[in-house]
Amino acid sequence: MKVIIIGNGAAGMAAAEAIRERDADCEITMYSDEDRFHYSRPRIIEYLGGSVQADKLTIRGAEYYDKRRIRLVKPAVIESVDPAGRKVALRGGGEDSFDRLVIAAGASAFLPPMEGSDLEGVFTLRTIDDADKIMAFCRGKRRAVVVGGGLLGIETAASLAKAGLDTTVVEIFDRLLPRQLDTDAAAMLRSMLEKSGLKFLLTRQSSSIGRCGSGLALNFSDGSSMDADIVVFSSGIRSNTSLASAAGISCDKGIIVDEFMETGAPGIYAAGDVAQFSGTVYGLWPAAREQGAFAGRNAAGERIAYPGSLVSSRLKVSGIEMASLGSIEAGEGIFAISRLIGSSFRRLFLKDGRLVGAILIGDTTDYLKLQKLLKSGEIVDDPGSL
Repeated sequence: MKVIIIGNGAAGMAAAEAIRERDADCEITMYSDEDRFHYSRPRIIEYLGGSVQADKLTIRGAEYYDKRRIRLVKPAVIESVDPAGRKVALRGGGEDSFDRLVIAAGASAFLPPMEGSDLEGVFTLRTIDDADKIMAFCRGKRRAVVVGGGLLGIETAASLAKAGLDTTVVEIFDRLLPRQLDTDAAAMLRSMLEKSGLKFLLTRQSSSIGRCGSGLALNFSDGSSMDADIVVFSSGIRSNTSLASAAGISCDKGIIVDEFMETGAPGIYAAGDVAQFSGTVYGLWPAAREQGAFAGRNAAGERIAYPGSLVSSRLKVSGIEMASLGSIEAGEGIFAISRLIGSSFRRLFLKDGRLVGAILIGDTTDYLKLQKLLKSGEIVDDPGSL
């Protein structure tokens, strides 16, 4: 059997490893549009902040691929997929055939289509190359604005501040991390981050970018604006669905997959940031790893259903640790227990005696314990003991 995997990120590597574990003889070829071995995308923030060198981000080096007989072709762009002919075409010429195909093409950082978004000094952050461009541009600059108060936005801002830039985070919502924190927790985190030197501008919607002297002016829908030398957008991601869509494979926000991570085209699977399962594109590294493993197992001949992933996030900025797990939405039957001890805060969300969500700020030592409890659905007899 011959398997082609498009993508060399979290999902693609997990798929390759799962296939090889179950089939010692099949031919595995991975195509990557980056000229790098498998590396940790979440740690790009550390690289941007100067904490690690680029080579330290590599998770799987050349020897790993060789030992497991995984053929990596890089850099290479797959131009098209032919589901009926069971082949892919490469940009620049050439094609390759497959018995099974795993599309793990990931996602791209979203750059809002506003006036001035193509100006010099406007960036997004998704790859090591993106970080290199940002760091090169920042030399000699003083002011940075990060648009987006989510996980990546806050981490990016902290890295730019560490590099010596006066940094402000702009967020359209009335709180930071609106997907991970409720109002109380977000206010506490903001206060702690402000003490570390970060600045925040909430409830502001960016409308355009213009030139202001030798720098930039970020304009808002309310008529106000702020000056900066560099603007980094952290406004979410968009799944790279164009390849699948052109091949006639059903897509929505992502490539639509069933519980076996299979697309509407038999023998073609999708996983990670490019995949949409049960209406959701997770956009998280752990979920991409899980989906890739299930896609690989099914591509190798198993018939095993993916149950979905637990949504959880962790953040460590300027020595401040934060974690969010499961659902933190208020609703009928939801019971919340809060505890504040010094600079540590936790809020647990329960329904019908079961833990459904948690927020931790400061002390996150119980993260794995709570994650396990969430996954098990076990009844909590004494919520106060958690």
